Amino acid sequence: MNRELLSKALCEIDERYIAEAYRPVTEAASGSPGRIVHMSKKRIITFALAAALILALGAMAYAADLFGLRELYANPNRGDMPEEAADLIVSQSAEVNGGGWRASVQETYCDEGTVLVTVHVSADASYIVVPTDADLDSPLSGFGLSGEGSLREYAKKEGKTLLFVGANLDREALGLHSAGERFENASLQEMTIYVEGIRNSSAAAPVDTVCTVVAVAWSPETQNPDTPEPERRELPIMLVEGKSTPLGLFVPADPHALPDFELGELRLTQTPLGIELRLEIKTLDEEAARNLLTLRLEGVEFHGAGTIDPNGYAVFGQGQGSFGESPVIRFLDWDKNTIAEVAFEKIG
Repeated sequence: MNRELLSKALCEIDERYIAEAYRPVTEAASGSPGRIVHMSKKRIITFALAAALILALGAMAYAADLFGLRELYANPNRGDMPEEAADLIVSQSAEVNGGGWRASVQETYCDEGTVLVTVHVSADASYIVVPTDADLDSPLSGFGLSGEGSLREYAKKEGKTLLFVGANLDREALGLHSAGERFENASLQEMTIYVEGIRNSSAAAPVDTVCTVVAVAWSPETQNPDTPEPERRELPIMLVEGKSTPLGLFVPADPHALPDFELGELRLTQTPLGIELRLEIKTLDEEAARNLLTLRLEGVEFHGAGTIDPNGYAVFGQGQGSFGESPVIRFLDWDKNTIAEVAFEKIG
């Protein structure tokens, strides 16, 4: 069972998301936000993989009390969750049963730009619960198991069934632009999934929606390991959006300062998790779009996921710092060279 097939079974995502999820990203692994994966013509440029890798900075832990939303949010890159945001965490109670496994939504957080969810998964002793970013040939060391073998070999030796589990949020209902997952195993039969979604547009709050838990079982006796049959279970959740404060509406001094692009309004907002940036952007040349890596707002460091839709919006969140009265944005290429430096003027 390879990762692409597993991803299709678990997420029902189209080819652009499969490409996102399994393209190696060196910069993202170092915790640098703003990594973008370029797709084909008229497709959204996003960096869901970078988000997933940023979320995975923490080492695997083995104590259940470490797996609260507040604790899972924190990492060396962005530090602890701000107290203002932590106060908005909501406990959830939805539970569901699968074939020999159970899942429950533990906690959620929502603001104008970010959705956070934790899901607890447990299974009976015949299973080994593993994350969706694993495959049959993943080494045991990545799951706190001793030895030099793979998950496939361990399952055969122990007579266990591997249960690959992931969690998906409703992109349409929540206006999500991208999402990443982090997985923490408390034991071989227990795992907490941390999901962080970046919102492209705000849905009405409160939001009645679902978190879908998807599980694919593989046992050593499976005859067709490349065609997994997934189980899907929906967990209802209600999200109440935390208050955000507008910091200003700006326009570029020169809308065409970024070659082969047209820049529009820049909106900066203070959310409980930090500064959020939304910039209207339109590409005039597909090659220029493929050459664009990311952007930097002078004086602000973004610690959340970031996305650039070359025919929509650039969205970056969880920023810390100060941008002054006239924000300046630098646009970088894949060699991290500055393509353009654009000043913005406040209009509201």
